[in-house]
Amino acid sequence: MLLRFWRAFTAWRRGRPFWAGLFVAGGAFIILVPPYANLKLGDMVVSIQTLGGVSALLIGSLLAICAVSLWVAPKFRLAAGIVTVLLSLVALVVTNLGGFLVGTILSLLGGALAVAWTNEPKEPKKAKREHSAELEPESGSESEPGPEQTQRVQPT
Repeated sequence: MLLRFWRAFTAWRRGRPFWAGLFVAGGAFIILVPPYANLKLGDMVVSIQTLGGVSALLIGSLLAICAVSLWVAPKFRLAAGIVTVLLSLVALVVTNLGGFLVGTILSLLGGALAVAWTNEPKEPKKAKREHSAELEPESGSESEPGPEQTQRVQPT
C-alpha cells in the first residue's frame, strides 16, 4: 500500500513544479516565523512585532499562496514565479533581511525554478542525434546557400 501511495505521489509530483513550490513554502515559513517567535535571552524577551512583523505576515502569506498555487494549478507557474521573485526581493528590504537572508534565498530559488519549469517531456538523447542527422544536408548536393547556410571562400 505504501508503494502504491509513493508511485501515485511521484506521478502527481512530476506533473507540476513540486520543488519550486517546496522552496517557496520553506522561504515563506522562514520569513513568517522570526517576527512572531518570542525568543528569551536570559531575562530579555526578543519580540519583533512592529511594521517589519506586519509586512512579514503579509509577504509570508502571499509567498505561501504562491507555493500552493504552484502545486495546485501549475498552468499559473509563470505568474506565481514572477510574483515570488518580486515578493522575495521586497522581503529582503522590509522583513528583517528577508528571514535573515535564508528566506529570501529559498524564495528566489523557488521562483526561478517555477519560471524555468516546463511540463513538456524531454527528447531521448538517441532521438536528438537522429533528428540532427535528418536536418544536415548531404555533402554531394549542390544548392545555393540559404539564410542558414554560408558559403565558404578559400584563400588564394
